[in-house]
Amino acid sequence: HIFTMAAESQCPRRLGEKFRRAVDVVGGTLPLPPTEFAERAYRHALNPLHNPIREVMLGYGGDVRKTPPMLGVFSDIPWHKLRESEVMAWAKAGFSWVVCDGEHSLQEGRYGREQMAMILRHGITPVQRLHREARSEHGDALTMGARATMMPYGTNVKQAEEYFKSVAYPTTGKATPLDRGGFPMRTGNYDLVFTPDELRAAEVETQGWIQFETSEYILEGPTSSGVLAVMEAQGSGNAVGFVGPFDAVMRSGPSDELSAAIDSLISQAADRGLFMGRVCGSGSCSEPDKIEEAMVTAIKTGCRLICIHYATSDLPYIGAVQAAAPFWRAAEKCGF
Repeated sequence: HIFTMAAESQCPRRLGEKFRRAVDVVGGTLPLPPTEFAERAYRHALNPLHNPIREVMLGYGGDVRKTPPMLGVFSDIPWHKLRESEVMAWAKAGFSWVVCDGEHSLQEGRYGREQMAMILRHGITPVQRLHREARSEHGDALTMGARATMMPYGTNVKQAEEYFKSVAYPTTGKATPLDRGGFPMRTGNYDLVFTPDELRAAEVETQGWIQFETSEYILEGPTSSGVLAVMEAQGSGNAVGFVGPFDAVMRSGPSDELSAAIDSLISQAADRGLFMGRVCGSGSCSEPDKIEEAMVTAIKTGCRLICIHYATSDLPYIGAVQAAAPFWRAAEKCGF
């Protein structure tokens, strides 16, 4: 599409076989220099519908194990309290994606167009997490500027199938009540993309993220395999899985079986070309060396979306650089 082509030709990112360090994903240098922020803002102006982490996923040919890991965080900062200086700090420390928690933070975690644009201008992919009953809201969140949404608490394959319908435009003549609604999006100079054909051509970088946090999705082989098959059918870079160990433990209790099943799930997904994320760290794993060890294990298993266990509201105290440090050490230990 013309917008993507313009961004790639005038301000290309350095990805691929020659750039396999985790730091290459964020521009090659930490902390980020002013030139990297300028390039990110420029890319966003050329194509505000761009999805930075999806570009990374495709930039390594869709090969999960060859792709460097990317650091993320969940945001519990209310939409009306979000400041640009905070978003810049996340980017400067090397965060590549943020989940805006509109599930547990309810309406305060549902970010609007201005907040989404602010995050994207800094080269971070915003993922809007929604409640388990959400359907129409997933498409609406993408219209607000989220480049992905997240569905929690699935227990069967049908729910996954229905979710992916809700984040995709209908096939002409074959629409269903679940499909994403049509609404004009805007280009970098605020022009409307106003016809169905223009809209479909422009809005091609959104993703659906499914949370694996129930025993059905983690421990029941046929169900988890079925969900992975549904994700695979969405096409390369369009479906992502995310493991929430805290909810899984709350529901099933801690066990070696659960831990092994999570590792197996992530490894199976990587073998199928599917990117998976997980939280590394917890109340019982809060020391930097233990977090680093957990991240090393996750990366070696095939996990490429590594999430700290702190939320964004913790970062003013913890420090974005300090919270990110175990990730960069873990990535280097794993050859990235």
